[in-house]
Amino acid sequence: MAEAPTPAVFSIPTHRVFADALVDGLIEQFAGKAAGLGGGIVLVPNNRAATAIQNAFVRRAEKGLLLPRLVPIGDPDLGEKVGSALDPADAEPIPPAVDPMRRQMILARMLQQTLPVERMGVLDGAQAMRLARELGQVLDQLTVERVSPRQLQSMEEEGLSQYWQESLKLLGLIADDWPKILRQLGEIDLTDRRNRQLDALAERWRVSPPQGFVVAAGISTAAPAVAGVVRAVSRLDRGQVVFAGLDLDMPEHVWDTLAGKPDEIDAPAQEAHPQYHLRLLLDRIGVPRALVREWDWGKQDRELASRCRVLNLAMAPPVFTKEWANTSDANRRLTNLHALELASSADEAITIALALRHALERAGETAALVTPDRTLAARVSAHLKRWGIQADDSAGVALTATPPGTLLLSIAHAIVSRFAPTDVLMLLKHPLVHGGMDRLEWLDGVRTLDLALRGPRPAPGLAGIDLLLAQQDRYNAKVRQAAAAWWSQVRAALTPLERECGGFSDQLKLLREAAEQLAGEAVWAGEAGRMLADLMTDLEALAPEGPADVAIETLPMLLRDAMDAVAVRPARGGHPRIFIWGLLEAKLQSADLMILAGLNETVWPQLPRTLGWPLSFDANLACPGWIGGLACPRMIW
Repeated sequence: MAEAPTPAVFSIPTHRVFADALVDGLIEQFAGKAAGLGGGIVLVPNNRAATAIQNAFVRRAEKGLLLPRLVPIGDPDLGEKVGSALDPADAEPIPPAVDPMRRQMILARMLQQTLPVERMGVLDGAQAMRLARELGQVLDQLTVERVSPRQLQSMEEEGLSQYWQESLKLLGLIADDWPKILRQLGEIDLTDRRNRQLDALAERWRVSPPQGFVVAAGISTAAPAVAGVVRAVSRLDRGQVVFAGLDLDMPEHVWDTLAGKPDEIDAPAQEAHPQYHLRLLLDRIGVPRALVREWDWGKQDRELASRCRVLNLAMAPPVFTKEWANTSDANRRLTNLHALELASSADEAITIALALRHALERAGETAALVTPDRTLAARVSAHLKRWGIQADDSAGVALTATPPGTLLLSIAHAIVSRFAPTDVLMLLKHPLVHGGMDRLEWLDGVRTLDLALRGPRPAPGLAGIDLLLAQQDRYNAKVRQAAAAWWSQVRAALTPLERECGGFSDQLKLLREAAEQLAGEAVWAGEAGRMLADLMTDLEALAPEGPADVAIETLPMLLRDAMDAVAVRPARGGHPRIFIWGLLEAKLQSADLMILAGLNETVWPQLPRTLGWPLSFDANLACPGWIGGLACPRMIW
């Protein structure tokens, strides 16, 4: 089928709210047509972008709307989200994806068998699991960019450190064995499956376009498979590509500098520039910037547009920043933009929380904190909770920080320390632990035991606590007698934790049974409990395929690594006017008050991720320079 004569590619300037402007345009173009919005497809970067656009539709749905299908093509696991529109029944079947936990287990065992024992010693199971997770990330990055591990081995080794050379050799061994294992399983990597789905989708749309409209919105990754789909969409008769914040005003000589000159050492590509990846994506879809048009819908604001021009100049490549001196004073003004420097992160958190709280005192005003610093975001959330404000945090919290997660870690620490008083008390004071008693009665008993255990540490094990409570004199007899009476009721629940554990599966089973004994079904309740139950089920089921040796001493570290990778997001949001956003959400939406926080070196802009492997393509190298164009009346740096 013939392609559209001119690719339909648009850009929504950074001074306009992307999600709202996009929705305004879609409603104006398609809501009155026969199939309406419900017959269309909107491709978005990920689930959070889909949520932001869905919320924008809700704000415009005065009498109800049938929404288009929102498909997060950047999600590694497209799964059922694509539906029959992207994965028809008559299409050639694609092999299923290997379970991520199974892959990590198998890679961990392979690393134990492959790493040189004479140099590193026997790799512990917890260390192997961590390295396997990072190795999986490297393999995924290579797959996304369609770079074969064997291509890395062909690199010139002269001048490389021994560490790099050995890592390349090890990666080559893994690259030989892992595909063989996948063939035996009849499965493929998750990222490979997504690449195949997107390639098949692009080819199918080139031959047989969908009946409804298709819009690729807010996509900035230039991964080859994604770029292929975006290219296909731009050529459809009813297809449109809408970029977020593509700079159409950047001088052409500056735009050309972004790509660099491969033949000149002193003219490298400007990979840290916020427009670099958009430039790369345009190149890969074969659309020159001159053909990109500005999106016609959405509110305009001249003051914000002027501010964006100033900040875009500040983000220019270093060789062009001298042009700032030739800018007139009128074009240097940053109206309603305020900067605040604070002595510590604690001061920063309380100041941000106060600013967010103050915004609620103004009728109808919304406020958002934008930061990549999750520790700072957690501090601000804690301050807001003191005032009864539950911020709507799009990133959620790590499973490690939830009550079920901390309970499992407390049990593991108590086992490893052989019931050191601090670990025992931390476990018994946990909010989910009650021992079948009334909560207040339970806490009274724990406080009594706390008083009785103060002083020199008792001998290891539960027997050490028994012996300490039995040793009484005229100074501590009363408190130790009371503690001993309560301890006799509690000790039975902790006794199973002293039994000898076998392999990894036995350790996980012990933790699961102990958690149920101490907290009952509450440990598996709620969203966090269900996610923990799923994680423990996967770990127990796949443990036989995992590392051969998991020392009990490293069990807390292994659990923490596994739970840190799981984010718990509430089914419903928090406060309707207070938000905590990551960088992508802030790029797509806005609030009346925007607070950009954590603007410190190594935090924002972030350093490239450091893995246990020196081979890593970092997709986040580009400094999030679009912050200069956020659509907001007031901003705090």
